[in-house]
Amino acid sequence: MGKVTGIDSPGRRRTKVSKLSGFDPQLAGEQATVVYGLLLSGKSPSEIAEELGIAHTADVFRTVAERFQLDANHLTNDERDSLLALEVLRLNALQSAYWKEAMLGDVVSARFVLDIIRTRTKITGLEQVDPVVQKNLVLVMGEKEDEYIASLKRASDD
Repeated sequence: MGKVTGIDSPGRRRTKVSKLSGFDPQLAGEQATVVYGLLLSGKSPSEIAEELGIAHTADVFRTVAERFQLDANHLTNDERDSLLALEVLRLNALQSAYWKEAMLGDVVSARFVLDIIRTRTKITGLEQVDPVVQKNLVLVMGEKEDEYIASLKRASDD
């Protein structure tokens, strides 16, 4: 069993104070860019936290999320549309890469393709029911549509 050190022991490793504590948007933006680049390069959140002196791995994700939120608040509609189109293209490319294996019965590829489809429908808003279509949908049973409309007109005249 390893040596146990007390909380106040001088041998205990101290956690570095997060650079996020005194929030400076410029520094946070720069740090978020570095964090994002390190995540893309394959570094783990704990490696990034240690390298940048961030106290908790959750702060690694929070840094990037805050930056994305800040960026999103300043996007024009055209910029949003362009970014959305880019993300849809990326999803299409991913789906294309796994489609053949999925169609040949590879379960992992099929699940991945379904996740891509769900993601695409979510970010494009396709999963939402169109309220206009739902409100204007009329089901006519037992009569012809013209007869039904005529009967509604007669009823409204009364």
